Amino acid sequence: MTSLVLIRPHTHAGKPLQPGERLEVEGGTADWLIANGIARHDHQPTPVPQPGGDGTPIEPIRPITTQRKESKS
Repeated sequence: MTSLVLIRPHTHAGKPLQPGERLEVEGGTADWLIANGIARHDHQPTPVPQPGGDGTPIEPIRPITTQRKESKS
């Protein structure tokens, strides 16, 4: 599957879509949409929903940084 962003209005699978909306399509369809000036490649990765969740991606955990006191001996 190829991720695209629409740059012109388009109807896909009977659903009207507006410019700026993202679309996942097969390679041949993606090539056709791009060649006809309807869409461009989506350079922003699509978040992957986590199983069992509400569909929102989990934010990466940032490492905890602590300062260590050096002994004065």
